Amino acid sequence: MTETSQTPKSLKAQITRTSLVLAAAALLREQGPKAVTYRKVAQWAGAASSSVGYYFDSVTQLLHEAGRYNIQLWAERAEKVAATAEALPPEACRERVVELLIKACLPDATVTPSAHYAQLIAAAESSVVTEAYQKGRVSLDAAIDRILHCAGITNMPPRMVGTIVDGAAVAAISEGYDVIEFATQLLQEALCVYQQAAEAEDA
Repeated sequence: MTETSQTPKSLKAQITRTSLVLAAAALLREQGPKAVTYRKVAQWAGAASSSVGYYFDSVTQLLHEAGRYNIQLWAERAEKVAATAEALPPEACRERVVELLIKACLPDATVTPSAHYAQLIAAAESSVVTEAYQKGRVSLDAAIDRILHCAGITNMPPRMVGTIVDGAAVAAISEGYDVIEFATQLLQEALCVYQQAAEAEDA
């Protein structure tokens, strides 16, 4: 992916370009890749339509940066939760591990779960967004692994945690359940299975 043909040099230009990325990221989260057009991004950013074409060679490039920004937000939130886990005594972390994992995996209160998962599914419409999310997922899984490690859970893969929570969230949304409660329940059950497996191996 090449950089833009017009690299912003002034502070004003950098602010304008950043505002366009933030607007594209918000559109991507709320309405999916198809909503990210020069005209709509400019409208959301409060900028002239021509400015989008000035700073970005194509919608594809804009989508790529928007996708990177969104997954970075998600990963950073998970990393903050991991830092909280690492600051806890091991026993306290084990007691709160489900709560911590849920916070790391699900969007915060500013984003509705249905919108969050709709935009993840819609990411398949754009290969550059999919690529950005794949790369960002590495950081997210690393944060989940830190939480599991602090809780003394060494036999459960981080990706399994994400898969369980995501699956539970989609099921809850489609069946009318509370997302956090349903995901918490399923994750707790899965952790018990892994814990029993670990105890059986040690016996």
